[in-house]
Amino acid sequence: MLQLKYNEKLDSMKTAEQRRQEKLQTLTFYNVADEWLEYTAPMVKVETVKNHINNVKRIKRAIPEDMPFLEFSPVSAEKVVYNMYYTEKLSYSYSNTILITIKAIICYAKKAGYIENISDFEEIKLKRRPVTKQELAKSVNKFLDKNELAECLKQLKAMNIRVGLAMEFIALTGLRCGEMLALRTQDYDAEKSSVNINGTLVKSACNGDDVQRGTPKNVYSYRDVILNDRARQILEWFMLENKKSAQWDRKTYKDKGYIFTTKSGNPYNIQYINKKLRELNLDNKKISTHVFRHTHISLLAEMGIPLKAIMQRVGHNDPNTTLSIYTHVTNKMKSELVNKLKAMHF
Repeated sequence: MLQLKYNEKLDSMKTAEQRRQEKLQTLTFYNVADEWLEYTAPMVKVETVKNHINNVKRIKRAIPEDMPFLEFSPVSAEKVVYNMYYTEKLSYSYSNTILITIKAIICYAKKAGYIENISDFEEIKLKRRPVTKQELAKSVNKFLDKNELAECLKQLKAMNIRVGLAMEFIALTGLRCGEMLALRTQDYDAEKSSVNINGTLVKSACNGDDVQRGTPKNVYSYRDVILNDRARQILEWFMLENKKSAQWDRKTYKDKGYIFTTKSGNPYNIQYINKKLRELNLDNKKISTHVFRHTHISLLAEMGIPLKAIMQRVGHNDPNTTLSIYTHVTNKMKSELVNKLKAMHF
């Protein structure tokens, strides 16, 4: 008993610096990463929390569980990211996201007093490597030409007319799938023939959840998108079908104000849509909801629409994001270039 009281007295006499040093002796990188997750969770969206968790899991796979935090050096961080990008040949975007996550964890550690100088971590950069043939083929597969789009929509509508029309709407507007599914009747302006983008569907939520509708991806995502006649026709078809369901299927249909819904009145689940898209047979191309958005961007590029106008329409704030699709010249543009070169003379 006397020994216990003596130990407690010794603990109370320790300075904050002594306690910090003792904690650092047992602190692992895993501990700090988990602390960062807990620290940032209340500040970000549900989807962002999920992405953070997945990123940390990926980082942990490359680091021993018992690695002391003080032994995690800038070189250690470089090895994690460089191995992913240069050896495993993972995408630049994903590898850079992992690097950003590591830097965020280190920045938190500085705030927590676990490390003083993080300048060497901040200077780590990922230099793009030469693009492989596989990556080049994958980048071309990000969008469809007009013939591929027509065939894709034909197959999809035969499987599920609602999903087929919804994907056609994305190809006509460039909306993110989550933005389209979050559209409500009050977001449609019939007079201006436009929709106001002010929300997105939370992927991890289930149909009927109160948190199913979240805020857009970023401040640039808030926008009005003009509809052409076909896009307007699709949107009004859904609204009419929903009204019919509300009148005829009152037991199963619950009107929650959404436009692009299942027959029950709930917005479609994005995972369900992507599952349907994987059933398509289209020249070995991997079709996802984002392919239709990228296709819209490529079609606008083919029409010669300025980059800035495309960015505003699709809600991009980083030109490189749009350019990654914009610069992939379509076959039609290539043939037009050949014809113009033939006619060139001085």
